Amino acid sequence: MENLNTENSVGTFNFVGGETAALDEKPVASNDVKRTSTSPNVQPQIPSDSAPFVVLCGPPASGKSMVLKSLASYLYKSGLGYTISANTTLLNTEKYQVDCRDFEEIIAKTDEKMPNTVDYLLADIIDGRGNVVAHFLEAPGEDFFNLTKSLQEPNIPFKNYLDKIAQITPNKQRKVVYIILLDLDSTPSFRNNPALRMKYEQKMINLYNRYVLHHPSKVILLYNKVDLPQNGLWANTSGVSNLSAIFANAKEFYPNLFFKKRFLFWDIENYTFLPFCTGTYPDDGSSYTASGPVYPASLWEKIVKLW
Repeated sequence: MENLNTENSVGTFNFVGGETAALDEKPVASNDVKRTSTSPNVQPQIPSDSAPFVVLCGPPASGKSMVLKSLASYLYKSGLGYTISANTTLLNTEKYQVDCRDFEEIIAKTDEKMPNTVDYLLADIIDGRGNVVAHFLEAPGEDFFNLTKSLQEPNIPFKNYLDKIAQITPNKQRKVVYIILLDLDSTPSFRNNPALRMKYEQKMINLYNRYVLHHPSKVILLYNKVDLPQNGLWANTSGVSNLSAIFANAKEFYPNLFFKKRFLFWDIENYTFLPFCTGTYPDDGSSYTASGPVYPASLWEKIVKLW
């Protein structure tokens, strides 16, 4: 299997397309989308410390919860000296406190899935001296791309808490790694719906322009579910066998997310690309078989380097 540390490729931060309007787009039925159960009036309380953030970005059902579980479980069991603790101050709701308690139990269990009822969850990564070295945030997919309001996307503004993550004080910006999931095979399928896919692509460009381009923040393009057959059998739960093919496939569907940034007279790549697999899932939904550690280990290595 290949090493998952990948080459970068020049992209853009301007949308190149223009065919969206010509495509037949219909609103996504609400029963096809995982709904958030947190009241829209409840605002997440972002910690005021200067620890870096990792924000998982993607539409509903794109796999954010299981990416977080995979990474947290890896760090919990890695022997690297980290403690994983759910941050109970993010939301003052009974449901959120229950989700926090459940999360700390789930990450210790290899084959237990994250429930699909989780909307917000903030996990603190704590080193051996008791210092919070990072905050990992999962938020509802609707906060990044609202499928039930897809006719209004990509013009729905981002929530205020994302501004608070990026800007600690008026004069102090935070280091943030935005993990953008290159979603193709969730429900509805972005692979088969180019209108939705291009709108999601533009929404992530909006995120990049607002929170990354002029900030000390970074982007990881995470091609999740690379083990699925439609991805060309280039990977399985143990690792990747054809990284260049996976990279080319991702760029074919999301050409405008391979960002570049102008530095003096050169265009430099401003993203990191990684394939990812959380595991295999039986049809009955009872449990899952976790992927090998190569995926979360490579993701953690990249996150640390980007700080």
